Amino acid sequence: MEIVQVAGLFPPHLGGEELVAQQLATMQARRHNVTVYTSDIDARTMPRRQQDGRLQVFRDRAWRVGNTPVLPRLTGRLLRHEPRPDVVHVHVGQALLPEMVRFGAGWRGVPYVAHVHLMVRPSSTAGRLLLPLYQRTLYAHFLRRAALVICLTEAMRRTVVARFGLNPERVAVVPNGVDGEVFTPGPFAGRAPRELLIAGRLTAQKNVAAAVGAMAHLPRDVTLRVVGDGEDGAALRAQVARLGLTGVRFEGRLAPAELAAAYQRATLVLMPSTHEGQPLVLLEAMATGAPVVCSALPELVETAGDAALPVEEPTPAALGAAIRALLDDPARRRRMADAALRRAATYTWPAVASAVDELYDRVRAGRG
Repeated sequence: MEIVQVAGLFPPHLGGEELVAQQLATMQARRHNVTVYTSDIDARTMPRRQQDGRLQVFRDRAWRVGNTPVLPRLTGRLLRHEPRPDVVHVHVGQALLPEMVRFGAGWRGVPYVAHVHLMVRPSSTAGRLLLPLYQRTLYAHFLRRAALVICLTEAMRRTVVARFGLNPERVAVVPNGVDGEVFTPGPFAGRAPRELLIAGRLTAQKNVAAAVGAMAHLPRDVTLRVVGDGEDGAALRAQVARLGLTGVRFEGRLAPAELAAAYQRATLVLMPSTHEGQPLVLLEAMATGAPVVCSALPELVETAGDAALPVEEPTPAALGAAIRALLDDPARRRRMADAALRRAATYTWPAVASAVDELYDRVRAGRG
């Protein structure tokens, strides 16, 4: 099968959507010819074209407007791609990309699959005005024209169907996966006694400020490791200084093996996000047996089940209270750890690739 994947961003850019696109493309290339068209954002020094067996990645010159990568060459790439693709798989996280795929694939009569990773929210005043209009018009039309739409959870599927008026039979659920060879369980008794961990991009969406603020409501011997980088880094460091916190450590990005070790050490992993799809951090934490304290988003609750303690309104005070309750209850933490390992075993990348292949077969048979 000839597969084209389109992703506005791609590793080494850090983000869950980019890692999912990379994992899926790598798994697919074991059976199919796979071409990824993406941007060179955060990858200016990398080759424009890379090939590894049946997988090739093209990183075209791009610009960023707000949070949106602009790829001028993408439509031309789709119009000229040979041999003719059997399917175009677009990872949806930014504007413009969907419209370019709809035109480029549609002109050639190639079906496209829309992979929704997140229900995007506005991040600026202009976004609060323009995003709802864009979603009601261009984006909704793009989703309705897709051969199939992939969502990460049943909760996301219900939201997407209701918000954009889609036929439920054309919207499928395929969860993310986790690398079980890297993110392996750590012994419960080997965890640090009072060490918290939050990992991911330092952005407003991840609500790291609430986790930092929760430290002011916890005993002084509790530590918080902040792993990742992002635009909120300076503000978070200023918050730590303003609150006079001594137990918060900023560690930047970690290699996968180092991150796995951090999960294995953590007493609790924190995830007070304002909105999510199905974050890889949650699956990675579960795969190592780490109990999670998270915001009560339907997608997180559906994925984690008894492996997480959801907090309805993750303010610093509410997070602090939930964390303190678990720190004082090792028996409950052990039950959560056991639940995490059971649930994580169901999320594997081979299963993800197999499920997507089945959806492609539906599309090729005209049963999308």
